[in-house]
Amino acid sequence: MVRSHRGGFRAQRKDVIAIPTPDRTDIGSDVMTEGRAARSGAPSVDTRAAAPSTNSEEVEHVEDNDHHSDTQVLPTRSIEIKQLDEDEPDVMLMQCIKREPENDASTLASIQGSFIGPNMALKEFGQELKEGIDALAEIQSRGISHVANLPELVLVGDQSSGKSSLMSAIAGLSLPRSSGTCTRCPLHIRISRSPEWSCRVFLKEDYEFRPPTPGHPITIDDVTSSNKFPPWKPLPAQRQARHEFKTVRDRFDAEVLETILKCAQVAILNPSTATEWFVPKLEGEAPRSVRQQHLERVMEKAESSEAQFSPNTIDLEVKGPDLADLSFYDLPGVFITARRPEDKFLERVVKNLTCDYISRPNAIILWAVPMNQDAENSFAFKLIQDLKAVDRCVGVMTKADLLSHDPAANRAWVAMLEEQTHRTGLGYFVTSRQEGELEDQNKREEAFFNRTPGFDANATWPIAFDKFKERCGVEKLKAFLSLKLYEEFCKVIPEVKLKVNNRLHELIGQLEKYPVAPANAEMEIMRSLSQFSTRVKARFQDQQFMSLWDLEAAENFKRGILGLKPRFNVIEPGPSKRVVIDLCVDSPPPASRKRPGQGGSNPVTPSKRPRGEPGSAAVKAEDLTPGTPYSFSRSWSAIPFPLTPMMPAPPRSKDLRAVRSLIRRHAVPGRPHLVSNSVYEPLFTESARLWMYHLDVYIGKTFNLLEVEIMRILEASFPTLKSRAVYKESVEHMKEFITSHRDDLRTQLFMLYNLESKGLFTKDEETLQRNMASERKILERHRYHCRMAARNGVELGPIQKIEEMSDEDIAKEATKMAKDSAMLGPDPYDQEVAVAAYVRGYYLTAANRFIDLVCIHFMSGLLPEMATLIGHHLDEKLGLGPRGATPDVLERLVSEGDDIARKRRDLRAEKERLDQALEIITDLQEHRRGTPRVMNGQSDAPIVNGNGLTHLVSGANPDVPPHMGARSPSHRSMAGSVTQYGDL
Repeated sequence: MVRSHRGGFRAQRKDVIAIPTPDRTDIGSDVMTEGRAARSGAPSVDTRAAAPSTNSEEVEHVEDNDHHSDTQVLPTRSIEIKQLDEDEPDVMLMQCIKREPENDASTLASIQGSFIGPNMALKEFGQELKEGIDALAEIQSRGISHVANLPELVLVGDQSSGKSSLMSAIAGLSLPRSSGTCTRCPLHIRISRSPEWSCRVFLKEDYEFRPPTPGHPITIDDVTSSNKFPPWKPLPAQRQARHEFKTVRDRFDAEVLETILKCAQVAILNPSTATEWFVPKLEGEAPRSVRQQHLERVMEKAESSEAQFSPNTIDLEVKGPDLADLSFYDLPGVFITARRPEDKFLERVVKNLTCDYISRPNAIILWAVPMNQDAENSFAFKLIQDLKAVDRCVGVMTKADLLSHDPAANRAWVAMLEEQTHRTGLGYFVTSRQEGELEDQNKREEAFFNRTPGFDANATWPIAFDKFKERCGVEKLKAFLSLKLYEEFCKVIPEVKLKVNNRLHELIGQLEKYPVAPANAEMEIMRSLSQFSTRVKARFQDQQFMSLWDLEAAENFKRGILGLKPRFNVIEPGPSKRVVIDLCVDSPPPASRKRPGQGGSNPVTPSKRPRGEPGSAAVKAEDLTPGTPYSFSRSWSAIPFPLTPMMPAPPRSKDLRAVRSLIRRHAVPGRPHLVSNSVYEPLFTESARLWMYHLDVYIGKTFNLLEVEIMRILEASFPTLKSRAVYKESVEHMKEFITSHRDDLRTQLFMLYNLESKGLFTKDEETLQRNMASERKILERHRYHCRMAARNGVELGPIQKIEEMSDEDIAKEATKMAKDSAMLGPDPYDQEVAVAAYVRGYYLTAANRFIDLVCIHFMSGLLPEMATLIGHHLDEKLGLGPRGATPDVLERLVSEGDDIARKRRDLRAEKERLDQALEIITDLQEHRRGTPRVMNGQSDAPIVNGNGLTHLVSGANPDVPPHMGARSPSHRSMAGSVTQYGDL
């Protein structure tokens, strides 16, 4: 007895041929027979025996009772053994029959199995192909499509295009074809050869169900480019899952498989019900009545399913001794018109699903087109064309036995096979699958294409298709698909491995954010808190941190305060133009040039100065006339954040006439030349009141820096507890701690501000006198240049800065000033200049005092206090006493939220899937590197001929992938080039 294609047993025929063999002998079958048409790979109908000979030139007949233990028992066929010739392109695939030494029973390997022939290298290639296809399917089942695109077979077609029959034929199984079985979701079928039979069904969850609002059914308008499958939404990669639904490890038939798949589909369409509820009980697992009742309940659930369609996938994995090595997707048939108006949205949903699979760049598309319909009406092929996937498409003409007898119809299909119309990148195959058992279907298909009498008198295969005999039959299609899928897999393995490695690196980094709780949680908590306190103290005393604070906060604060020094216009009022002299440095900007015909009374601001003129100087912050808007963009250029509109404008500069008016307004009658204190104070406080803004900015910058440093140290001190409550609570307590100290410091510094801005006071007379003298010197120098320009009637040019002058130049200028001053006479605004010098001198004295006090509060007050209190504060807030944590406190501190646990679980699940995928790829590559590639001094490389099947070419270069045989002008090669075995 030998196994049939669908897992049962069939009687072995009595007429056999026996071939003496050593421990292992290979013999070919299914080759061309002299005087008859070539047969497809399906089981032969003719079982008459012919006698083989030992020299393989004739066949010797051996009676059934003459064979012995060292012979192979084969169903007898009329065959001829040909020598392999690399120049003969139509050599068919050789079938391997080998005897297992420990088992006298003979096993017949099917043609869609190992691809093994008389040469050992071909046998190894068959095993390699199986391992490659199995590895591809295993990787696909891990759900890594979000990381890398894998080659895959996708079966598409319109409704009633023969997809179900084709699917069963490709799988080599009697898959269910009844209405409603896996027509509402994708089906991923993986078949592979194995000594033992098994069937496993999985539910792949890539989308979650979002039920529509009650009373608002889904319409076609709800199906959009961003919502392709309502009411389903894509899940993040970490949450995608694959659940095992049912496993059968014994022989099964189509009825059992149909029951499992129907229940699996109902489970997918009802996501709110536990999957276990839908799992059917099979014979031997429950009484018949229980099984029947359960199935009835499931079917009742199907009548009122939550969803009418799902993009989630049913994965079917079937293994058996006579199965091919293939993996492919079967999609619901696309349609143009829904049966019910309320189902109209499904038209677009199914179309979106088909487009989603077709558009995958590494997908090989199988387009099922029935020969009893017009190919031009195929909506599925239109989608393939629109998505520019024709080059990746192989057409499969189904229902050849229903072909019209009209010669015009035949010519249309012949034109497609000859690539004149409806061109596809991978050509066409023809199938004819009729009703009946799978084995009978195979026989009928071969008999139909070979025109064997007595099978179906009503169905005759036209002679016009004889030149395409190598493309007729499911077995030829399966051979091509296995090789093509393997070839594409070999091409992408390096890229897939790289992308999987990169994603694993990302996952490891993400998982580090959600570590598991340590074994001794209390000890880890105490260790982390102690480390945090120690690191904070060390950081606050670190010179690098001090320099960073000085650069980010203190220096900017100092520049901002000193930049508010009161400004005075020292040019005499009158018909001449007015300009504000920059008295913060020893160089005023040049006065505006007079233009011909321009009146002398119109002021021209520096912003209107012609650019690029010789001698022009850069405009500084104080180079503005009274009334011009003020900007701090220069003096606060180091601030790393934009200045807000809330920054107050500085007071306008005062000209000498305004200062004189202020002196006269506050003068005491009868006391000439005596300047009242009321003159100095408002000129100072007008600028000092603006300190508050810069003080607030300073405080904000200081505590921003502190918070960044503290949080960084906190994170580094809790490496294994960041997902636990202790870390989250510590973060919140530290924010409160920082806020509390910020408020305390602001209170202290604002008190200093109020003291400074209310009036004039200093006991540091020496500093005040030094600052007054310095400012008086600057003012008098500027007054001198202004008076000399006015006396000579010339335009005031740029005044060179003192620090840019040599000692000799300074001495010459001093001598000239002394000489010219005698000529100019006393300055009529000498009193006003003295007032301005006093105000500016006192401002510098008070401002520097204020800057020092503000900064010393941080350096000598805030930092030491925070470093001392921070550890005790955190222990107290967390509820940790001198003896550690109580059980309740410890339980609270090590707890984590549901979101964190779910994230870690999802990340681990994805990492586990990718680890498994990487292990599969690595094992496959290592195994290939160990595969012998040179035999008898020559390399035996498998080659795909024009039929899509394999033969050997001896002496091929092992480092160069073999090329295909010559293409027929009437059709394309079935597989292109095949990567040399071992090269992944």
